[in-house]
Amino acid sequence: MTLHPAFKGPGLFCYLPTDTMRYYQNYPHVAAAASSGRFAVLRRFLRGTASDTLAASTSALRPDGFVRAAKDIGLSHVWVRLFGLEGKMDFGPTNDLIEALRAANISAAGWGYCHGRDWRGELATALEQSRVHGLTAFVADIEPGRLLGGTKSKWRVDDFERFVDGLAGQFGRDGVGISTWPVLKIQNDPEFPSETLMRRVANKVGMFAPQAYWMTYPTRVHYSSTGFSETEFPKNDPESFVRL
Repeated sequence: MTLHPAFKGPGLFCYLPTDTMRYYQNYPHVAAAASSGRFAVLRRFLRGTASDTLAASTSALRPDGFVRAAKDIGLSHVWVRLFGLEGKMDFGPTNDLIEALRAANISAAGWGYCHGRDWRGELATALEQSRVHGLTAFVADIEPGRLLGGTKSKWRVDDFERFVDGLAGQFGRDGVGISTWPVLKIQNDPEFPSETLMRRVANKVGMFAPQAYWMTYPTRVHYSSTGFSETEFPKNDPESFVRL
């Protein structure tokens, strides 16, 4: 098999499909007003600040502006969030966005935060939501030990392997990705064994997407607790992060 095109080349993930379309409703005007750099508008939105969101239009939201922005900066793929702890994304706008990306020859994959406290339910949601949106790839956001929704994300190793097997049963190995911590040994202990979890499924997935933005948020823990030197591994540098 061949790695899914939604895992190749430049891309981004769309955290809130409805807000994304609202923000880019008047593109390229929004970019001229809010940005002085090629990727600044995308970065501003992905930080999720409410002040960066345009006022809601009285007309129906359309994906055209966002898709045009994606084409303008040369994206090859977008990961669209299908669900999180708060539930599923609104079907209509999410599907409109996915269909518009598809029509523009931009590959789309589903993306979902998978906490692990109900892994069977999360697997069923990932498979069902991907089917209804016609998606053939899925990225599971797995962050062992992360506190969200009042509990820390916790996975038993055998359950995690069953979860990934379930995804691969629908998408194939090369259509499954895992988004996770950038330096696993920091989020690794007997209760939250990040390294063991990822090693167990390494031959079952097409790609891993380390979340590089944690390297500078909320503290410098990734440098101070590992012995990595910021001089040798400069932050906000893709080449540096790959070497690290």
